[in-house]
Amino acid sequence: MASWKRQTLLALSLAGIFAGLSATARAEDAPGGKQLFMSRTCVACHGRDGSKAILMYPNLAAQNEAYLYEQMKDIASGKRVSGPDARGYPRTQAMKDVMGVVSDDELKTIAAWLAALPSPPVKPGDAAKATEGEAIYAKSGCVGCHGAKGIKPTAGYPVIGGQKKEYLALQIKEIRDGVRNNGRSKLMTAMVKRVSDADVDALSEYLSQVDRSAAK
Repeated sequence: MASWKRQTLLALSLAGIFAGLSATARAEDAPGGKQLFMSRTCVACHGRDGSKAILMYPNLAAQNEAYLYEQMKDIASGKRVSGPDARGYPRTQAMKDVMGVVSDDELKTIAAWLAALPSPPVKPGDAAKATEGEAIYAKSGCVGCHGAKGIKPTAGYPVIGGQKKEYLALQIKEIRDGVRNNGRSKLMTAMVKRVSDADVDALSEYLSQVDRSAAK
């Protein structure tokens, strides 16, 4: 009996050791945020390290982690949509198609990696138009949710200071026009419904020239 007990205890001990080694191996083999960002083709639109996005796509580096995760989930589920590009293809559709091979844990890993990256460099623009946009930002109540200069948002809202001008202008117009209404963006509709295209241009000019690194 004593021999049987010793053998059982030894077997259980070895099983625990092997289970621990197996878990460690799985953790070491699990792809990190950067690897997932590259392998899941995010890099194709958002650029290497999320800071050199093409066309109307956003730079994602240094963005709010919870917001990134929420938006990826909304795009995957179809809650967040965007208008068509020059080909007539919805801008969010390509990302939605990719989501079939990206797990929830992978989304969280990608979001955490992107949020920890350095802020994208600020591109110089039209200083006079930026000054005009700063005044519009203040009087339109944007600061209430997005914070001063768009870099200290309240919980659940994105950092918009330092974002690409083209992307900012597109999102303001799509929220204004009811194209995008997922999550908290629908709360913004009433505030921007009377904002003209010229005001949108000035707003996006101002915000694109804000140094996002101050949000870190």
